[in-house]
Amino acid sequence: MDALNKLAEYFSKFPGIGPRQADRFVFSLLRRNANFRKELSDLILHLSDDVSQCTDCFRYFSHGNVPVKVCSTCRLTTRDTESLMIVEKDADFENIEKSGVYHGRYFILGGTIPVLEKDPASRIRINQLMSRIETDNSIKEVILALSVTPQGEQTHTYTSLQIKPICENKGIKITSLGRGVSTGTELEYVDSDTIANALSNRH
Repeated sequence: MDALNKLAEYFSKFPGIGPRQADRFVFSLLRRNANFRKELSDLILHLSDDVSQCTDCFRYFSHGNVPVKVCSTCRLTTRDTESLMIVEKDADFENIEKSGVYHGRYFILGGTIPVLEKDPASRIRINQLMSRIETDNSIKEVILALSVTPQGEQTHTYTSLQIKPICENKGIKITSLGRGVSTGTELEYVDSDTIANALSNRH
């Protein structure tokens, strides 16, 4: 396989990118100057040096020249420590933070569970979530903020069942986003007003 096809194959592995879009990316890079391509390759090469995964919420964050294990959101002492919002991925976290309507803490599951998955625990960070709820005595409410898709609903059901015994034992309330988010919608694409409405109507 030549370099053009190999690069297109890598681009096609990105979410939502098909073969035609991957080809467009390759030819777009070729039209750019050498400095642009070098800067891009350097950023990719050093990505793991400048980015860490938070040990509390599991989101990726840039730490600059000061390596830290916990992201700035989790370190912020003004956050509401009694609520823990569960989201699928980093993009969901970013969208909710941008809306400015939620001020608690987060936990990122790292994906969703396909409807016919035989080993759901291998798809998401369910064990880490259960450990977080078990050991964090400040949590009073767990908010399941998952996409309204078949995979999101499957993940919601599985996660709820897994954490229910711990939450019941500790008197923690489990809630879900309320009206506002349309069926088939991924949370990362929901606008701020809809997020605010769904959060205020959680049940």
